[in-house]
Amino acid sequence: MKTWDIIQIFLILAIMMGVMYALLYFVKKYFYSFDKKGSADSRVSVLSTQLILPKKFVSVIKFNDKVYLLGVSDQSVNLIDKLDSNDLTEPITDAASNEKPNFLKLLKNNMGIK
Repeated sequence: MKTWDIIQIFLILAIMMGVMYALLYFVKKYFYSFDKKGSADSRVSVLSTQLILPKKFVSVIKFNDKVYLLGVSDQSVNLIDKLDSNDLTEPITDAASNEKPNFLKLLKNNMGIK
C-alpha cells in the first residue's frame, strides 16, 4: 500500500463518521423528541421528581385525580403512598403550568410532617 491509499482510507472513514454524527444529531433533534409537558389527552402527569441517590428518585405523579408518591430506581418502581387530589392541604399544579411546586413541601404535606 502506498501512502496515498492510507490517506484515502482515513479520509473516507472521517467522512463516514461525519455523516453518521450528522444523522444522529438530526434523529435526536427531530424524530426522538421527548415532550416534557405531555400530550393534552394524557391522564398521567409527573408533578415533581427528586434525586435521592445516584439512579434513585422519588416522583410525585397524578393519575385520574389521585396523587401517587413513587420510589423509582433503575431496577424497579415502588408505590410509597397514594392520596386523592382533593385530600391535599396544598393545591398541586400540573406540570404544564409555569410554576413548579416545591417538592419538599409537597413531600412533607403528603407524609403528614410539619
